Amino acid sequence: MRKRIAILIGLAAALAAAFVGDDGWAGQDRGQERPLRHDASAAVKLVAVRVLGQDGRPVHGLRKDDFGLYEDGLAKTITEFEIHAITEKGMTIIPAPPSGEAAGRAAGAAARKIFLFLDQQASDQAGKDKAKAAALHFLDTQVRPGDQVAVLGWYAMAGFYIREYLTADLDRIRRAVNGVTEAPPSPSEAVVMPPDDMDEGIPGSLAARNVAADVAATGATISTVPSGAGGGGGTIAIAPGTAASQRLDFTARLSEIAEIFKTIPGPKSLVLFTARNMGADAEALGKLFGAAGTAVFAVNTQDWKMGPFGTKFKYIWNDHSLKDLSAASGGKYFADINDADGISREVQDLTGNYYVLGYYVQDSWEGKYHKIRVEVKTPGARVLAQDGFSDSKSFDRMTDFEKDIQLLDLLWSDERSLSSAPLEMEALVVGSSKTTEGCFLTKWDVGAKTGPPAAPVQVFVLLRDPAGAALISRKWDVDLTKYGGRSVWAYLASPLGTGPHDLRLVVRDAKSGTSCIGRARFDVAPPAEKGLFVSSPLLFEDGAGASFLRLPTGRLETRKNQSGAAGRSIVSLYRLIPKEGRPVVGEVSPAAKHLLAVIPFEIRPRFAEDTPILSVEAKLVSRQDGSEIPLEAEIREHMTFEGSPDILAVDLALADIAPGSYDLIIMLEDMGTERRSSVSKALIFR
Repeated sequence: MRKRIAILIGLAAALAAAFVGDDGWAGQDRGQERPLRHDASAAVKLVAVRVLGQDGRPVHGLRKDDFGLYEDGLAKTITEFEIHAITEKGMTIIPAPPSGEAAGRAAGAAARKIFLFLDQQASDQAGKDKAKAAALHFLDTQVRPGDQVAVLGWYAMAGFYIREYLTADLDRIRRAVNGVTEAPPSPSEAVVMPPDDMDEGIPGSLAARNVAADVAATGATISTVPSGAGGGGGTIAIAPGTAASQRLDFTARLSEIAEIFKTIPGPKSLVLFTARNMGADAEALGKLFGAAGTAVFAVNTQDWKMGPFGTKFKYIWNDHSLKDLSAASGGKYFADINDADGISREVQDLTGNYYVLGYYVQDSWEGKYHKIRVEVKTPGARVLAQDGFSDSKSFDRMTDFEKDIQLLDLLWSDERSLSSAPLEMEALVVGSSKTTEGCFLTKWDVGAKTGPPAAPVQVFVLLRDPAGAALISRKWDVDLTKYGGRSVWAYLASPLGTGPHDLRLVVRDAKSGTSCIGRARFDVAPPAEKGLFVSSPLLFEDGAGASFLRLPTGRLETRKNQSGAAGRSIVSLYRLIPKEGRPVVGEVSPAAKHLLAVIPFEIRPRFAEDTPILSVEAKLVSRQDGSEIPLEAEIREHMTFEGSPDILAVDLALADIAPGSYDLIIMLEDMGTERRSSVSKALIFR
């Protein structure tokens, strides 16, 4: 990818479909207000609208007839109308959707989307701590069922980051908020740019400024971050004689985020925790967010001690550029970071009430941008809505930026793309007393409808740790032309820490843009000092030898099979891989009569004279009714390796297994010490 993807790789664009239903056109009024119905022949464009009175508060009680909607200057018939209002139980919709449709409506294009943005560069430590506390307080007191929340931010050295994208899983959001701290510089790498002296400008978009003038007083020098470094490129200031760096491209990157927000349907709010001075660019940046249908609620994280003449009081409360930014977007500025409860209640009130208008459109598939304008009859009211949308276009006509947005959606969105084929993924976790390795295996039926094409493809992988930080964020170019009609088992490996992890893999046709997506969420248990520890089994069924394709994530292994910086090969993790046999990734073939399980295990502590006497049992447990099917298990081979887990090869006989979903449970016991352990694996039998 070009520089843009390096800059934006952390941002997930929730490209939920802007159109509901299939192609079609209708312009007639459908009469009285009623719940939304989206016929198969209709394409309905939904527009979320906030209406503020002269006092800046939401205007309630409006009807469909109070609104006028224009596309490219032409009046459109508003055929759909809803009132959305937040309650203790979640978002209420008036009129109520038909039974079974309410949850989908609340969680779809019209759902409330809240982006928590924690600026780690322009806040002192006290401000960072209070920002975290305020964000968590909002999560605990104001977020309701159906809301989607994301955690974004900015680091002093790495630039833009994302910890969690739009999700209703508040536990993940809390972990993300608590895990946003950037590794601090050494004492010699002191911060050289105080927050209130930052005023970068957005060259080519907003009023540009010479950033060198902003740092001249500090003695810092200006240099450029190359593409792919840190946040992906930009201007930084470096203090003489140190390695300290402070990025100066915050405003430019934030303007790009505003452009990306245009691709996200529905009402959006950016809660910006920062003490940054935006200077003359603040109002223009606020207008960019307003055009993206995003209200900015800026919270000043600087907890000033006021002087006897109140000079700082006036600046923070009345004159700060964050106030201009918020006002221009249709949001609000909060000067007192200590008032977490007041901030939460006010943001809730200002974001929890809006209207949704719908009208019929026809997609030209030419990528044309259509301007939208919404008017309201209420005198003096301010209407806040996204300023337009783009028609669809084929992949070969997309710009690099548009291709990047499509990719970010595929990598980050919790919703499965209906246009992408799913790939089965196996998250294999191999633990030892020294380290825990993850081996992530996926099956590609090259050239099949359910697999990637027999053509050049781009492979993207995003692996995140429990705090949402990227452990692996990589791209590979792979030519699958010669693999047409064959199955390939692609994998990558990486060291892992404890806790829940999230893995996304996208295989995208470099020419057509068609894609396949694999996802896996898995948990890594903390290591223990004593006991019998069984790692994830790698299963094989009868068939020709497998073709493994390694996606390297770091330096290659040494000749002694020592692990590299980013994991080992599958052969070094599972050393009894058979010459004949097909790996099982999620689904067992209907004709399979037995399985071979290759199982790493370790006994801790292990003494040189210890020779384990092993016994193994196995069973299938139905996920439908919990019934159990005992399996005949026989140890075929046991090998030991110095400094690595033992490897066990076990034959599992399959009787007539009814189709369905099962958990395969393998139980291992050392008969001499009576130490036991088990491991489970989800399987589907067709």
